[in-house]
Amino acid sequence: MPHYDSSDLRPLSVLLSDLGKQIEAYRISRNLKQAELAEMAGISRSTLARLEAGNGGTIDSLARIMRALEIEDRLLDVMPDAKLSPLDPRSDTGKARQRVRKSSEGEAGEEWSWGDEAP
Repeated sequence: MPHYDSSDLRPLSVLLSDLGKQIEAYRISRNLKQAELAEMAGISRSTLARLEAGNGGTIDSLARIMRALEIEDRLLDVMPDAKLSPLDPRSDTGKARQRVRKSSEGEAGEEWSWGDEAP
């Protein structure tokens, strides 16, 4: 698995700011004031303002906003479905994986053999 290198990524603050701008633009396109959307979502106006400014929030608040905007079905599009992958032979077993198991150290680097070769 490749090592996580944050130098290749946009800063998290930029991502949150962009998400906030999208929430604000969508709210405005629906002709809703912050107070109206916040009431519909069951959150405070300051929570909505904080999210729109990119200053953090909770998944719960985001889900409530998306539900109020009637786009909650898009929330699950954030993460890809991990059940089926044509590249992962473990995904076609029909069972959902419950645990992560690391391979032993020797498995990855050693070439496989029958074990009956002459020394």
